[in-house]
Amino acid sequence: MRFINQTIEELESYIPIVEKTKKYDLFWEQTMNAVRKKSIHEQMTKIDYPIKQIEAFDVTYQGFDETPLKGFYIRPTQFEGLLPCLVIYHGYAGHKNSVSHYMKWLIQGYAVFAVDSRGQGRSADYSPYSSDELGSWVVKGILDKEEYYYRKAYVDSVKALDFIETRPEIDQKRIAVMGASMGGGLTLAVAALDDRPKLAIADVPNMCNIELTMKQKFEGSFNIVEQFLHRHPQWIEQVYDTLSYFDHIHLSQHISCRVRISVGLKDLICPPMPIYGVYNLIKSEKSIEAYPFSGHDMAIISHMDKTLAFVNRYL
Repeated sequence: MRFINQTIEELESYIPIVEKTKKYDLFWEQTMNAVRKKSIHEQMTKIDYPIKQIEAFDVTYQGFDETPLKGFYIRPTQFEGLLPCLVIYHGYAGHKNSVSHYMKWLIQGYAVFAVDSRGQGRSADYSPYSSDELGSWVVKGILDKEEYYYRKAYVDSVKALDFIETRPEIDQKRIAVMGASMGGGLTLAVAALDDRPKLAIADVPNMCNIELTMKQKFEGSFNIVEQFLHRHPQWIEQVYDTLSYFDHIHLSQHISCRVRISVGLKDLICPPMPIYGVYNLIKSEKSIEAYPFSGHDMAIISHMDKTLAFVNRYL
């Protein structure tokens, strides 16, 4: 245990160097002001689902632009008063999963809104990108922060809360956002860009301390960024500048809700030090679960039990 304890102590003491500039705040202030008042043009269609204790709806809404984004809105059939709600984001190249996947929350009286990120699952992506040669989301528009994929994905994820605001049965003071990997990164982004969530649960989040992640990772989407830079070394500085606007070391200071993060000390996709770097910068109430022998996977029975207990306690 001595080595494990020493490793965790080193991670807990790591504070990344954060560029002292207002350009990130200004960029996101302008971005959110431009989209905050736009209608999401939501549509709901009831699903004839074989679990009788729930009502499930196929939802379409608009986020950053006119792209139709898809989600499942699920609520218990019988409830009293207002419902707490979990807004759930999936991992890179994933999808919102089956309605039945969320029954552990529905049977406890939570509503769930699970969304597909743009271009993934059943969501489209109507945005044009001037740079898109490798065909993967992490490099779409990477030469321009205004058109970069994650600018739209962050806004789309915030606008999912606008849909929740349309639901009269939801307690607007009891909303949690959660996800793993890219979903964890989107969770942190929403918590930083919007003050509506009461809780943010981010498992092995991406987009953390990106420059260090690029150095320490061995697998995952940032390998595609490296391929792009291998082809175009003349754009290294430009790419790193774009990525800096979506790095949680520059967004985390704005998180005001309670946060729970998890990290695997053997994670080759989202390494532990970059995640700890972001965690250590968060000023709100927070906690972290570190798993010494886990990689990029929080499908651990005891971890899910802890997540259930955490949500039940604080939401």
